[in-house]
Formats: sequence, structure tokens, C-alpha cells
Amino acid sequence: MKTYKYIFATVLAALALSACQEEEITEFPDYTKNWFELQDNPDDSVAHAMYQFYKDYNIPVFANDTIGQQQRVDVFGHEYTHYETLTLSYSMGGGASAYTEPVVDNFVCATRQYIPAFLRYLRANIMPLTPKKVHIHSILLVDQMYSRSFGNDAFKGLNTLVISNVANLANMSDKEKKAMQGSILRVLYGDYITHTDEYNAKLERFYNVSRDLSPSKDIYNMYTGYLRQYVTGADPTDWNHPTVEEVGFLGPDPSNSYYTPASTFMDIMMYCQAILTYDEAEFEALYGQYPYIMEKYHILKEIIETIQ
Repeated sequence: MKTYKYIFATVLAALALSACQEEEITEFPDYTKNWFELQDNPDDSVAHAMYQFYKDYNIPVFANDTIGQQQRVDVFGHEYTHYETLTLSYSMGGGASAYTEPVVDNFVCATRQYIPAFLRYLRANIMPLTPKKVHIHSILLVDQMYSRSFGNDAFKGLNTLVISNVANLANMSDKEKKAMQGSILRVLYGDYITHTDEYNAKLERFYNVSRDLSPSKDIYNMYTGYLRQYVTGADPTDWNHPTVEEVGFLGPDPSNSYYTPASTFMDIMMYCQAILTYDEAEFEALYGQYPYIMEKYHILKEIIETIQ
């Protein structure tokens, strides 16, 4: 019996040694290239501006979702070209509505000549207001995009933050620039808030301000004509009340004006944008007559102020 055990152990050792040797033979160090490490090009003013932003904030900036390519060999010994691309089709923010997932369907790459000016805009208006807790893996600059999420100014994918309007910045009014600032910050804060467990209790309070008004049917993704039937104390014969604002929403769902915000995520994003666009006096001037909106405003504003 001892002899068989010895032979079995010897065979196992030989197989393990063979496996180790095989791993050493099939190791491809070049395949571990860091695609997010930018190199400077002082002779190219645009590339140099992107590199300087990267050095200052440790955030690589790209003008195309294909960020590199590399010749590789597959397991059968065939050569092929690997293209490294940014992931735009997935967001940590969850569902953008009841029927779609957040995704960038299409975009127009940024016009290179406008990139340095746009980076100066980001330096002055976005980076000083971006908390250290909020991680930006990379930035993809585009001229236009269409997103099945909330708005087409900015979108946070798996490994990049897509920001639009690069070529249009010079023609934007101060009001439009302020709105874009709110859109970009909304993406960063909203994604972080909805995925940080310490905020769960406060977020439940936020959701329930509106949900408690309709105990028999979820008030999210509700046809607005049903509010009069399901909101406690509402007059079922009054088609004009309650409005979405009267039950604590800043407006209907951005993708369907006949429904309340389709998800709690959408509700959070709409409030984040408003809070990060307007100061308190401006917000009260717009929504101060709606007590449920103001209640939700103070809950979420308190959360935002804790993010450093």
C-alpha cells in the first residue's frame, strides 16, 4: 500500500511541475499593458493638453473609445490585432428606466481642436467640485452622444466618464454651461450615492416621501392620470391634481412625460442635477411652493454635503 501511495505522490508532483513549466512557457507579459497610462507629445498641442490633465488629476483623457491596439497570438498560434476599447454599455447606476438599461447608443468623437478649451472648462468648473471619494477611471470627450439614460451631456460607464458638447462649448451661454456643469456632477454624485451603503437609510426616507402618498400602488413609473386615484386624499374627479410636483417629483420621467419618474434611480438623478445646478435660494424660487419636494431636497442635499 505504501508503494502505491509513493507512486501516486510522485505522479502528482510531476504533473504539478509540468503545469508550472507550461505556465512559464505561455506567459505573455506584453498583454498586461496599461492602456490608461498616457504619454506626452510636446509637438502636438492637443495631446500635450490631455497629458497635462492626466498628470494633474491622474485621469486619462481620450477622444476615441478605441484607446489602443496590439498584435497578439491566439491559442492556435494565429496572429490577430487586439483593439482595446472603453466600456460604455454598462453603468454602476443601475436601470435608467423601467424598460431600458443605461447605455450610450451612439456618439460623435470630439473635434480635436476644441479639446484644450474644454479641458480648461473641466479644470475650472468640474474638478474643484469633484469629491476625492468619487472615482473617475477615465474621461472620453465627444461632440454629441445619445444615451438611454438621463440626458445626453454626460454618462458614467464602467471604466470611463463620457462628456459631450466639446465642439459646442464656445457657443454655449452661461446658463447652458451651468446646466452642463450640473449634468456632469449629477452623474458623478448620483452614481456614488446610489452605491454607498451608508446612505441607504436616508435614501429610503427620500423615496418614501412620495411612496407614502400612494400606499396601494407604487408611485414610481405611474401614469400621471392615476395619481388622482391612488394618492391618499386626492379628488378622483380632478384630472389636474395632484401634479407630479405635488407628490414630490421635480417633473415627469424624462423619457415619458405621461409618467412619474420610472425608478428611484431616476428620481435621485433628477434631484442631484437640480441641487448641483441651483443654489438653495434658486431652488426654493422654483419649487418652494411644494412641501414634499422641499422635504426630499433637504434629505438629498444633506447626503451630498457629506461627500468630500
